[in-house]
Formats: sequence, C-alpha cells, structure tokens
Amino acid sequence: MPQIDHETAISKFWAIVLWAGREQAEFFDIYYLPQETELVPVQVVYPEYYRSLSSRLYNFDGKAVTPEITWVISYEEMVSQEGILLKVIASAEQFTSYEEAEAYLLSQESANYKIVGTNQFVSPVPLETLEHYRLVHSSEETVMLPTVGEAPAVKIFEYID
Repeated sequence: MPQIDHETAISKFWAIVLWAGREQAEFFDIYYLPQETELVPVQVVYPEYYRSLSSRLYNFDGKAVTPEITWVISYEEMVSQEGILLKVIASAEQFTSYEEAEAYLLSQESANYKIVGTNQFVSPVPLETLEHYRLVHSSEETVMLPTVGEAPAVKIFEYID
C-alpha cells in the first residue's frame, strides 16, 4: 500500500527527484518578480510536479482535476552582479482552460514561455483519475499547510488491480 506523507509530497519532494535521478528544474524553479527597485524570488511549479504520482495522490487524492485557471509566464534571463543566472518574469497571462494556455504557449516563437502553477494544491494542468488507487486512510495527526490549512500528515492508498 502506498503511503505518502506531507513532507514527501511537498517540502521534501526534491529528495524523490534526486533519488529518481532527475533534475529539480523539471518540476519547480525559482524565478524573480520585479517589484519597485528589487527582484523578489518566487517559486513556480511546472506541470511535471502536478503529474507526479506523489502529488496526484497526496495533493489530489488520486481524483481527476480540471483546472479553472492556467498561467503562462514569459521570462528573461539575466546575470546578477554575483554572476548568477536569474530568470526574471516579464509577463504572466491567465487562461480559463489548459487548452487555451497550451495553444498560446505553442504560438510563441521564444522558448522563454512556461505553463506554471504557484500553489502545489491547485493544478494548472488537467489530471485524470488514478483508477487503480483508492484512499483507505488519512492520519488523525494533521499539519498546517500554507494556502491549504489543516491536512492529514499521512495518507495511505490501496492499489487495486
């Protein structure tokens, strides 16, 4: 039975990525948002995170998701005074469907456009129901999660053949 805790699905997801031999930048990244005279770091989450089994089970209980809003950002790369490459958000477009956002993304000539989410519990991409998984237990112990509130610390799923 798959057991997933909030840390594995959220704050320590990077460890699963590392263990799987993949790059964190496939799932999330830090971008910078210009605000007045400074650049403010913001974490953006890529579609691959939402499509991961860990996220689909813990964050969405294996249920289908139809996004109500999908964001596409454009960004420019710049080098900081310290010589670090930064991705600076140039624009953000909001779409009412994933299909519209994907069509917009594909119509752009530059590769510096990405579909992103900013909340790990609000998918910008459609997700199908995980037919072979059923939530069988949520722990009584809870944790407070930003933007979500109280959630079970651990969820246990049954794999059904």
